[in-house]
Amino acid sequence: MTKALIPSIRRHGVALMATALVFAGAVMTAQSAEAPQFSTDISVDEMMEAIVMPTADAIWKAVSVDLTDKGEVKTAPATDEAWLALRHQAVTLASVTNLLMIPSLKVNKDPASKKHGDGELSPAEMTKLHKSQMAAFAAHAQALHTSAMRAIAAIDKRDADALSDVGGEMDGICEGCHTQFWYPNQGK
Repeated sequence: MTKALIPSIRRHGVALMATALVFAGAVMTAQSAEAPQFSTDISVDEMMEAIVMPTADAIWKAVSVDLTDKGEVKTAPATDEAWLALRHQAVTLASVTNLLMIPSLKVNKDPASKKHGDGELSPAEMTKLHKSQMAAFAAHAQALHTSAMRAIAAIDKRDADALSDVGGEMDGICEGCHTQFWYPNQGK
């Protein structure tokens, strides 16, 4: 190779490298501009009613201990199919916790509604509290996610006692969130 050719190759290599970097930057910018946006047309209260409550309820009801005149009678899933159906409930619960943390999510289906129960915040008050304390709300959702993952682990091990313990933990997490964001004035 001649000495005159080497600077030309270097110039072309640098130009080629610069072109590649500009192209890569343009692709990355286009990809981030095309990132999907979350649809927020389903509210927190709708998710609670349609997904969180039924799935948590399935976990809570999966294991029970009744005291009878014959002693303790334990109830737990008895077949692989029953354990799998319960696992699906726990996976659904774990998944919805991520949706609950979408910052732009509406809290109520009808935020202007004046309807609310005794001791409950109005939809407008809930919305205001949710927006001002989103980090605390997200912490409750993350705690519920962790608990749902523990339920999945207990289900995978077919450990009814551990599942019962997780059910109690989940109940405490739900109640903590509700007393902060739904009915903080109840009993006052």
